[in-house]
Amino acid sequence: MPDATAPELRAALQAELRAAEPDLTAGGPAATRALHSLHAAAAAAGDDPLRAALRAAQTFQAAAPAPAALREELRRLALLPTDPAPSADPPATVRVDVRKLDALLALAGELTSARLQLAERLSRARSGEPGAWRDVRGAQQTLATLTDDLAREVLAARLEPARPFLQSFERAVRDAARQAGRRARLHVDAADAELDRHAMDRLRSPLLHLIRNAVDHGIDPPDARAARGQDPTGTVTLSAFSAAGQVTVTVHDDGPGVNYAEIARLAARAPGRSEPLSESELTDLLFTPGFTSRSEVTDLSGRGVGLDVVRTQARALGGDVTLRSGPHGTTVTVQFPLTLATTRVAIVRAAGHLLGIPVRWVDRAGRAQVHQREGRPAVQIGEQVVPAASLAAALHLGPARDGAYLLVRQGDAPLALLVDALVGEEELVIKPLAFPLAGAPHLEGAAQRPDGQIVPVLNVRALRPAAAPTAPATPLRAPRVLLAEDTAVTRQLLRGILTGAGFDVTAVETGALAWEALQRAAPDVLLTDVEMPGLSGLDLTRQVRAHPPLQHLPVVLLTSLARPEDRQLGAEAGADAYLVKGEFDEARLLATLRRLL
Repeated sequence: MPDATAPELRAALQAELRAAEPDLTAGGPAATRALHSLHAAAAAAGDDPLRAALRAAQTFQAAAPAPAALREELRRLALLPTDPAPSADPPATVRVDVRKLDALLALAGELTSARLQLAERLSRARSGEPGAWRDVRGAQQTLATLTDDLAREVLAARLEPARPFLQSFERAVRDAARQAGRRARLHVDAADAELDRHAMDRLRSPLLHLIRNAVDHGIDPPDARAARGQDPTGTVTLSAFSAAGQVTVTVHDDGPGVNYAEIARLAARAPGRSEPLSESELTDLLFTPGFTSRSEVTDLSGRGVGLDVVRTQARALGGDVTLRSGPHGTTVTVQFPLTLATTRVAIVRAAGHLLGIPVRWVDRAGRAQVHQREGRPAVQIGEQVVPAASLAAALHLGPARDGAYLLVRQGDAPLALLVDALVGEEELVIKPLAFPLAGAPHLEGAAQRPDGQIVPVLNVRALRPAAAPTAPATPLRAPRVLLAEDTAVTRQLLRGILTGAGFDVTAVETGALAWEALQRAAPDVLLTDVEMPGLSGLDLTRQVRAHPPLQHLPVVLLTSLARPEDRQLGAEAGADAYLVKGEFDEARLLATLRRLL
């Protein structure tokens, strides 16, 4: 039976091949990543002749030929056109609901009326009519509101449901399992998530790499799984959700996790390595170009390129990638902005230079009082002592005053990024950079401020400040969770999961007791059941939202009520997340809590 996704995959493959021509022509690491990415896409699309040609090109590239020799070989293999003249690419299209078009048309009419109204009021103001300038400011505000509405509607028109896109990787899982001698199935968890079409196109290649890695490196052979009492068929879970302008896509396998002992053994053999690496450093090593745990090269792995491709392409989307692994499997998380249209940017000054940092990477900001802890700079933020590093020093900009900080995260660790001053927060359009800055991993792009000044926009996840220690000098306070659950068994189970994951848990059995606990000391997040005697979880959430000291407290509802109308009631009450007990997944619960903290 033919695979319905094959035509779409092959069309995407041809688009990737055209887009990769500059990297293939450049040679070096860019060509290595492009060949690896295209090989994975060819395998998923079932294009065996192209896959064989790409495999031959990878073998040729491994001998480190000069770019000119590589280009000649790629032309011989028909991977580059013999005639370098570019061909016209087919236009990209997006399906748009007619109701969205109607909304855009209505807004266009309102904008025309607002423009005419502003022109009329300006004319009256210039003639000296009393009070006219006040009317002009009102018309300007109306125009600004309509412009914001238009931007939101255009964004909505670009968004498409994520589930069909994620389900198109089912064949990739089947093919990777067949090649690796494994049994694997794909499970998609997307709820009602939507993605920008451009983001989907850019995500296809890194997700192919992650899925193939999950099957080949994560899931054991059927007999090994059966010996551990597991289903011989492994599961690769592909999930997506969006919140606060940020998209999170995860690839999880239910294998035994990364063998860090083997990674450490391989790392110790590398020249120049003398001290053992921490687990976070070993995880980062997995993303290093050329590092591989396999002794032989196969169609699926062995070149040490896959995770490097994923990180490179995630950062090209203005995001980053993290990896978590344990005895119950490995989860790779890719985060990036929902749309590349406009972004909230924190403008800072460092060594006299204006720089932008997307606020999605920033937890909080304030004035910095830098202390030395064990010979390293640190900042006291609340009850935490957080390692600090100068942004100017990380970018080699020169001396700085370091009078303010931005609390960001480097992987899982917090970092106080020191700057001269906080200038403000602005909604800006970030545009990609051209050569020679296009490949800089710490730059998302550049934006033009309303006064015309160009500001570089940083990807702080890609910065590696030398002054930042690998761990804080003083242990950070564990995040506090208040758990309200009236069923004793469920309460004990959740307490064990959260405590094991490093949370400080206070558990109560009723909504009324939860409200009393909230009055005594606010936690970092509230996790509550909905159906409880007396004060229900919905009513508890409403009280939290109506109480000024608690109105910004993250609230997660965990309940057996799974109907769409129940979810709607949770959203209307003010819950930040809604999880269903019948679909309970430990990793998703922990990911949700960490996302909200």
